Amino acid sequence: MRFLLFPLIVALSVNSFSQDKDSLLKADIIGVVELLEFMYEYDQTLREYTVFRSFDKSETNRIENLPDSLIRVEKQQRKFKSDTLSIFIWRNYINPMDSIHTRILIELTQKYGFPSTPRLKKFYRGQIADPEFNPILIFVHAPKHYWKQIEELITVEYNEGRINRCTYGWIKWHVNGRNDMRHFLENGYQFVEDSEGKRILRGVDCD
Repeated sequence: MRFLLFPLIVALSVNSFSQDKDSLLKADIIGVVELLEFMYEYDQTLREYTVFRSFDKSETNRIENLPDSLIRVEKQQRKFKSDTLSIFIWRNYINPMDSIHTRILIELTQKYGFPSTPRLKKFYRGQIADPEFNPILIFVHAPKHYWKQIEELITVEYNEGRINRCTYGWIKWHVNGRNDMRHFLENGYQFVEDSEGKRILRGVDCD
């Protein structure tokens, strides 16, 4: 896998070892954003297909914006009659690419610092197509064998101010097994009521 990934990262900027991470990111911003957009869209599109059986983003967005009760109805109506295809998609398309995308984001973070959406928008002059675009999801879907490396990496990023506490807490929650809400509650999240009166977790003190 190193043969695949190392030239990809090096190709983004070949004469930049002496520059700081912001300068590196600014110099390579177009390639970095295009790569991250691809990985994010792949991540979300395949997962949404296993739930909604559609590659139509406007349709999946329509469903996700419905009240919870109607979302449950849509999911029930659209779910696979057999688990065979869903298992096949996860085994052959989602899990393998989660591993590849995680490795790429680790290398990007080591070189440029974590490419959060706010950092990217500081330097990118184009329009990011998906308003929900968020590279954090690559790490939040990272396979277990990367967890220790990611935790060490994001701790450096947090301490050096390139990610905020909510991002730090969200990734910490995932790489520690997704079973301890303290990673959220100690890092800027609170339980609040949404417009339907449902209690949800939301980042309220991220900076």
